[in-house]
Formats: sequence, C-alpha cells, structure tokens
Amino acid sequence: MMPETVIETRNSVEVRCAFCRGSGKDPFGIMSRLSACCVCLGKGSVTVQTPYEHCAHCDGTGAIKTFTCTVCRGKGVLPAIEGPTEACPKCKGTGDDSSAPAMSCLKCRGRGRIPAEAANKNPENKQGVKG
Repeated sequence: MMPETVIETRNSVEVRCAFCRGSGKDPFGIMSRLSACCVCLGKGSVTVQTPYEHCAHCDGTGAIKTFTCTVCRGKGVLPAIEGPTEACPKCKGTGDDSSAPAMSCLKCRGRGRIPAEAANKNPENKQGVKG
C-alpha cells in the first residue's frame, strides 16, 4: 500500500498587472505602443498565490529599468514567506545586490526578507564575513 501524499494548496487571486499598470499594453512601447503586455498577455491582471507581499527588488513595479523584474517576473508581488521573517542582512531589505543595483541580492533572492530561523542560524558580523 502506497503512503498517502498530502499536497498543501494555496488560494490564488487576480491582481492588477504591475508591469503595465493594468492597461494590458506594453508600457514602454518597445515593439509598438499597441503591443500586448508580456506579463499579463494583454489581460491587465495576473493570478498570484495568497498570501502575497510586494517585491522588494522592483519595489512592486514589476520593472527594472525597461525590463521585467527577474524576481517577481513582472507581477510586482511574490508569495509571502511562511513564518516569521527578518530583513536580509546583506541587502538590508532592498532586494538589490549592492555592487549592481539592477541585479537581485543572492542571499534573499531579491525578496529583501529571509526566514527568521535562517538569520539566526547563519549570523554575519559587521564586516560581512561569516562568523
């Protein structure tokens, strides 16, 4: 007899597309001002899992310069991290790599927050060297 598998499901909701601000059109008009948004495919909204939080890397805009955010894929939001969290000690909550702001922080993967137990397991001293 096979053991029973339990799959936890999250609810999902429709939210306004952050990349095109709900217009359904390419916000930068790169191909054409009539082109459909590459994130929502012209719908003006995207489906996201709940609970969710805004993307720290793009500050919820869905864009980094004229590109879709690589962290949230242009949606402007990410599924919330379960349990207690703390600001990332590496990027200080910005979600950005300090040496190249268009790149996301490697420690928190651009979220700006990490689970509290991960922060307590791997403390860093003030010079940024692991202790």
